[in-house]
Amino acid sequence: MNRFFHQRPKVLSGMIGTLIYCLVVFPIVNTGVFNTKAMAQVIDTDALDAEAPSKEIATLSKDEKKALVESGVAQYEQGNWIEARQTLEQAREVFPENFAVPYYLGLIYLKEGQRSAAIAEWQHYVAMDPESENSMKIRKSLTLLLREQAEEYARRAIANEATLTGVPLAENTIAVTPFKNLGSADLGPLGKGMAAMVIHDLSQVGDLQVVERIKLQVLLDEIKLGESNLVETQTAPQVGRLLRARNVTAGTLADLEKENLQIASAVVDAEDDKTIGTQEVQGELKKFYDLEKDIACSIVEDLGKKCSDMPKAFGKVHTESLPAFVAFSQGLEHFDAEEYDAARDKFQEALDEDPDFDLARAALIATPYSAMMLMSTSQLVSSASATGVSSGAAGGAVAASAAGGISLGTTAAIVGGAALIGGGAAALGGGGGGDDGGGSSDAPDVAGNWRGTWTDSDGNSGDIVLSIEQSGTSLTGNAAVNGSECISTGTISGTISDTTLNVTITSGTDRASFRAPFSENTSDINGTFDFEAGACAGDTGSFSMTQTETGGADVSW
Repeated sequence: MNRFFHQRPKVLSGMIGTLIYCLVVFPIVNTGVFNTKAMAQVIDTDALDAEAPSKEIATLSKDEKKALVESGVAQYEQGNWIEARQTLEQAREVFPENFAVPYYLGLIYLKEGQRSAAIAEWQHYVAMDPESENSMKIRKSLTLLLREQAEEYARRAIANEATLTGVPLAENTIAVTPFKNLGSADLGPLGKGMAAMVIHDLSQVGDLQVVERIKLQVLLDEIKLGESNLVETQTAPQVGRLLRARNVTAGTLADLEKENLQIASAVVDAEDDKTIGTQEVQGELKKFYDLEKDIACSIVEDLGKKCSDMPKAFGKVHTESLPAFVAFSQGLEHFDAEEYDAARDKFQEALDEDPDFDLARAALIATPYSAMMLMSTSQLVSSASATGVSSGAAGGAVAASAAGGISLGTTAAIVGGAALIGGGAAALGGGGGGDDGGGSSDAPDVAGNWRGTWTDSDGNSGDIVLSIEQSGTSLTGNAAVNGSECISTGTISGTISDTTLNVTITSGTDRASFRAPFSENTSDINGTFDFEAGACAGDTGSFSMTQTETGGADVSW
């Protein structure tokens, strides 16, 4: 396998490091066969502190990291759940780009009855391995787990409602409730579809936490606001307190005349019990997508932000097809009623009308089959265990992309809300530099997606993708790298000036710096890189990249 850069021998220190070297390196050299059983015996999980990895564990080589993962999965396959959890929790600290780790930790946590921890691990897995067949299955299981969690939360919150009064709420939180239909019956389903689009758009705002749609809907059902009454400005404060959201929207839809639509909304401060802003737009029903963007923009402005500073993904039109929008909205109604097969039919109908309707595709992927509702937790675990990567291949289960097209932000409207991606602008799919994305007019705009190739000083080469977000001269984002044993995915930090681009890719303990001359009007960059830290420290090379129109670092190789 090609290395990103030439690998130099490393000196292992400490007793654990020496034992690992003896039992990992020698079998590889002498037999070419890796002994995961022996590795499991050497890395004694009882002797390791799961909360704070030892120095020896923290500085494992690439092969040793792979061995640690393979050992943990082998322990799981043998039924040693406790040992497997301890080993894989260690692996999570030193090999964060390996997606077998959160996959199996999710299974173990489910076995142990730790549903919230299992959800968090599987959401992380889905983000790392978004387009795999196994990821598609896990998303359906996640929906069922999230609904169970939301139902428990709603019951607990309502039971303890009296104790929540007067408790401060976080400033940067918002719950977007369905729009109540005040017009003809034909508009009925559109309120949920409109809210789902607004939820997705607001989840692109970096410092804003948006309540998950499932969590919100289940609560509304519990307090009998989920059907005809919905949420109004008078009931919004109660909803906000129960959801621990400072801001709550309450909105309506109405057709003033044939083929015309009016949308009205208000943002209510749940802590101070007052309306902080109102929004109202009207226009042709067939231009519903423009009206939705106007409402989302107005909400952002009433929250004290500038719509012009939002990332590019915020302004992306979800669909221009009214039939697709109607089918999607009807699918959400079936989804909320747990009529999953009917929901899947409607989401598929929306995709048939508009194959580029990402929200509908995400909804279809995330919607379970109705038969899955009859599965017990042990059956769910057994089903997922049967399709997981084997122990022999687990060490190489490295994410080719930190995010893939639809799996993050777009799933938010249906499954995990902003919680799936930690809120906002962490979602890939476009940055937002220059005057349109929070950048400074004095800095060149490099926000967006860049693809190209790298070559190290030993002649090894591969592909690289950067998905860059920009605020002034500061750069953030995500990277995906092919052909490297040191970095496969990582986070981006850096700066841009009138003459120079500086980007650092960090993946665990590995860190590489990329530098290139830059001019305002170029869409091509050529520069050099060097590894500053990690297993490849000291290695150098060159790279060449071109800005593209495709979305995000959704790379398959």
